Amino acid sequence: MPNETVTQTILKAKGTLIEWVEDEVVREVPLTIHYNGEEIATLLCSPSQTEELVYGFLLNEGFIRVPEDVYKIRHDPADHLAWIDGKPCVLQKELMSKRFVSACCGKSRASFCFANDVLMVKPLISTHSIPLQEAYGYVKFLQSNSTLFYSTGGVHSGGVGHQGKILLTSYDIGRHNVFDKLSGSAFHTGLNLENHVIFFSGRVSSEILLKVAKMKVPILIARGAPTDMALSQAAALNITVIGFAREQRLNIYTCTDRIIP
Repeated sequence: MPNETVTQTILKAKGTLIEWVEDEVVREVPLTIHYNGEEIATLLCSPSQTEELVYGFLLNEGFIRVPEDVYKIRHDPADHLAWIDGKPCVLQKELMSKRFVSACCGKSRASFCFANDVLMVKPLISTHSIPLQEAYGYVKFLQSNSTLFYSTGGVHSGGVGHQGKILLTSYDIGRHNVFDKLSGSAFHTGLNLENHVIFFSGRVSSEILLKVAKMKVPILIARGAPTDMALSQAAALNITVIGFAREQRLNIYTCTDRIIP
């Protein structure tokens, strides 16, 4: 996996056996985003799908709404910088400055939920449903296509599916970035996600649920556990949340009628 990992010499212990071995470690890079000449964020991320990440971040944070809002995008992979020329942002700065502490680890951009999120989401009207076996199919794909995770243990992965077909995939050290990359890929290619499914390797917090709501996706399948706040939001926003998804078993927490036995 060129560019995605580095090799580190480590001391490995197994029982009483201790030996020096070569180990793969996932890379983490800072990506600083400038919008219309102003630095707006530095994301800690994996060095892949960078333009998709930028598009998704700008979309989910409310800077852009349609592809035509982006006039030009430039990326310097050596210095991890991205410059975007686009439609002037109409976000209210006083809302952008109000932050709510969340359960995310660390003090990065993802550690906060912006008050502006409240203005960007509304209950979904989708009546889309899927067979239970289709849900199991997405779980199986997630388990079978996580090469970088199995070699490093350091990334989250996710994807978008429709009628059993895998349309988009992404991975990143940051679980929020996984959703921004999927959102950016769909946005850039003109894919409407309103009747699709997102599957994801991690847990479902309130921030993750808000990402899904902004993407207008009615069904989220996750390997991890949901939080109570995420489930409250999901019920209010008419989003189906599935957690603890493993081969041939899962928990359906909200809007259960979307899953057909």
